[in-house]
Amino acid sequence: MRRSLKIGLVSFAWGDEHRGGLETHVHGIAHDLRAIGHQVFVHCVNTTGSGERFATRGWMDNGIQIQEMNYCYEDTKCLMDFQRVPQAEVILEHWVNHYQLDLLDFHHNLFFGIRSIATLSKSLPCVATLHDYWTLDPRGQLFSNQNTIIAPDDHEAWEQNALQTWPYQTAKSLESSEYYQSHHNHSNLRSSRPLSLKTAWTQYSDHCLKHAAAVISPSRQAADIHQQHGITGPIQTIENGLNLVFARESLSREKQSSAPATHNKIRIAILGTIAPHKGQLLFCQACLQSDLHTIVSIQLHGPCPTSYHGNQSSQLAIKHISQDHPDVVTLQGPYDRADLPFIFSQTDLVAMPSLWHEVYGFVAREALAYGLPIITTNAGGLSALEGQEGVFTLPMMEPNRWSDILSLGFSEGPLYRWVYRRRQHRPVPSDHLRDVEACASDLSRIYHSVIETSSHQSTQTAIPNGRPST
Repeated sequence: MRRSLKIGLVSFAWGDEHRGGLETHVHGIAHDLRAIGHQVFVHCVNTTGSGERFATRGWMDNGIQIQEMNYCYEDTKCLMDFQRVPQAEVILEHWVNHYQLDLLDFHHNLFFGIRSIATLSKSLPCVATLHDYWTLDPRGQLFSNQNTIIAPDDHEAWEQNALQTWPYQTAKSLESSEYYQSHHNHSNLRSSRPLSLKTAWTQYSDHCLKHAAAVISPSRQAADIHQQHGITGPIQTIENGLNLVFARESLSREKQSSAPATHNKIRIAILGTIAPHKGQLLFCQACLQSDLHTIVSIQLHGPCPTSYHGNQSSQLAIKHISQDHPDVVTLQGPYDRADLPFIFSQTDLVAMPSLWHEVYGFVAREALAYGLPIITTNAGGLSALEGQEGVFTLPMMEPNRWSDILSLGFSEGPLYRWVYRRRQHRPVPSDHLRDVEACASDLSRIYHSVIETSSHQSTQTAIPNGRPST
């Protein structure tokens, strides 16, 4: 039996009030790693802006030691300040040394900086798990202001995104880029390739990730996106697992009164924060463009911010649709994970019409695990579900065809049949979906391998008297 490890997990947030996919996933693997026999320590951030900057506090949560740092990028002057946060690195180093951790797994570098991987790797083996595209894009989605995917060579769209969200910091970065480009052109007249902020951001991330003993992606599709945009090192695929708040195939255990069998309209639920890259607006518009609005009722569960990175157009459009067509689209507001069983019990189909390269897609898989059929796009990690029973796929890059495809799906395709089965409490198969326990087991194996390799390399680089080689 392999020895127990002291594992540090760096994450975005911790606590009952943080119910996003990443937070829920890290919470699940932390508890399952502890169940395997490891000691688990979590470092997160408090981004409310309250309290002294970089002050920390700690507490225990069911045997897991939590430390939280106050920081929300109040002092950034240029884009590089997002990638390197020296004070956060010092705090992490003290934390690692105090608890004598064996390994550190960065599940997010937001507020700690990507350079923290390179810095901490001098003290202990580090793993980087890439749950979004922050190493490629400070907004994390590679989704442009024009509601399109940012391609690997689309430097202009990347910069326009950054200017919209962080105008001061991006402007300062562009000034520096122009200065160094001018100097570069004078010193090397044969090279006229312009400096790009997108390239600079990605190359710095790539440099720091090379200090990680392992880089992990939850899906092969997301790993491919990282490599297409300039991450040059190897990326392993360790699929996430589901940390469910209900039993598998709960659909078959529903009480007859809880199912929406008496409703004439087909209830479609879309869960998650309302934002352009999530596709709620285009999905609703597709349903309104055809006769579908006479047979479906769309329930939008999740917060609806006033704007998306300062742009209010998409948010206002979805609100106007719900006001003009209250019988078709309803804004249900925020929900808690504990509400999922009830939401699913009142739903015929769950839609996840993402327009960005989803790294994994928790909501779609949770709905399938409950027993519900789903409608998704072939976006990133969601494409791994394509072809499974109960999965209806829309083309992410062709939302103009969604209305026709959905109409055919109901008139000639499987959607009506799936809804009928759902109302008969007959769940779709979900055996192919794995639980968080399996993910924790795979991570434990990776952690041991990384430590063994690190120990072997340390032995190889030492001279006989035990002093480090020079």
